Amino acid sequence: MKDIIKFLDVHYKSALKLVSDFDITKNKAWNPQIYLNELYVQLGHVYNVLFANENVNENKRKIDNLGDELSDVLLQLINLAKIMNINMYDIKDYKDFKYDNINGITILLGQLTEAVMEINECRFKKSRYGFDSSYDFVKDRLFKLFIITYNISKDYKLDMIKEFDDMLKDANGFLDRFRKGNNKVNEYIDIYDSNENLLGYCEKGKAHKLGYWHKVFGCLIYNSKRHKVFMQLKNPNYNKINKIPLLEITAGGHLISGETLQNGVREIKEETGFTVEYEELTFLEKRKCNKTISKDYKIKEFQYYYSLDLNIQVEEFKNFDTSEVLSFVEIDISDLIKLLNGKIKNIKGKNSESEDMIITIDDLDQAYIKNGLYISLLTKLNLKRGKGIMQRKIRKLYRTINHQKKRKPEEFYFDDGKVCNSKDYNKDNIKYSVQLVNTDRNTDNYIVCLLAIINHKPIPQLLKKEFNSKRGTNKYFNEICALVENNTNQEIIDKCYEDKFLNMGKVSFFSKLF
Repeated sequence: MKDIIKFLDVHYKSALKLVSDFDITKNKAWNPQIYLNELYVQLGHVYNVLFANENVNENKRKIDNLGDELSDVLLQLINLAKIMNINMYDIKDYKDFKYDNINGITILLGQLTEAVMEINECRFKKSRYGFDSSYDFVKDRLFKLFIITYNISKDYKLDMIKEFDDMLKDANGFLDRFRKGNNKVNEYIDIYDSNENLLGYCEKGKAHKLGYWHKVFGCLIYNSKRHKVFMQLKNPNYNKINKIPLLEITAGGHLISGETLQNGVREIKEETGFTVEYEELTFLEKRKCNKTISKDYKIKEFQYYYSLDLNIQVEEFKNFDTSEVLSFVEIDISDLIKLLNGKIKNIKGKNSESEDMIITIDDLDQAYIKNGLYISLLTKLNLKRGKGIMQRKIRKLYRTINHQKKRKPEEFYFDDGKVCNSKDYNKDNIKYSVQLVNTDRNTDNYIVCLLAIINHKPIPQLLKKEFNSKRGTNKYFNEICALVENNTNQEIIDKCYEDKFLNMGKVSFFSKLF
């Protein structure tokens, strides 16, 4: 027992300090159950040294230093005693315990684990005969585990004070490299089945090579007051997917193993330099992407997209990762939507170096154009200025059309008519219906009109064209359908407003189509 007390005198404080220092390598705080799991791991390494067999050995992993592995077991026992408020120096009362069979460790560790689970409400409680409390039982098992481990070292003629000192040097050397970022650590991500049930983790590169489902986080930063969106100009050397720099959403990337969506703000910090809280984000949409780029690169992702409204200018993007991002580009949101919809060929932008740019459709990542991501995210942004203007236009349209309906109800109600064709749409809480109506079954009089239901209020004939025959009706019907399908609510309302008010006394906007 004297040699164990001497060991504690030399290494007790340094052992606790090492465990504390290793917290920087953990993504989550450890509780007693996790420390017990670590104890099982280290005991498995001891067995690996003593009973090595190729049938159970881990490929390309060398575990052959018994002194180092026994030191790790003692380290975890010291730390577990501290967590359970056990004084390690009380071990001196066990001077008559001489057992040294390694199989005893397995039995005692199982009993210790069961008792700790009971203490933490993970198992039903039971009496431990011969012990006044579960605390006394845990203390007994822990001390016996420590003594057996130390006795095994003596059987193999190991100086545990020296062995533990060597282990401390190696561990502290690793921590120094970790703090400096010089220690090469693979990036691991959690993997899932197609229903998003967690399966485990693997290296990020292997997830794409083997086609494992995983999660990614994306955020589109914009300025609602200035009606600007900020796009990231990706460095093509970073992921080598694209050969030239292309504009992507502001920030995004893979969630590393153990991270939740709330931890996705790490990507915003890394790629933009801005520190934000998850609560500041607005969820936009979730996508499930299953696409094969090449034989060795498959994309199977659960993609979560958010927005962040910041009252900033593009020049404020300064502390970003230049290895991944070349620059950030500020673009007017309406201009970008028009470019994506093919209405204009180029638009103006400004990068984070205050340089003006001309942007074409080819400057955007084509994959996100084809799958509709850009348009989908942009049309979901909370554009206060744009929405305020749109609401005022809607109110004016509603008042004007209601007034017309009271003055000339015959232009809105067709008791002898029939609907020949109709097509309905639902876009962000506004319902549209494009209708082709024969106003009188006994005549060839037709109208094609657009009806909208906004906040449960119907607004008929936002757009309307009359025909004296059926000729031309289908063409105009399809034109209005295209308007609704290919434009945002704001753009649709703008067109209706222009047709109703700005073109009074002039040729109607939609008349120009014919």
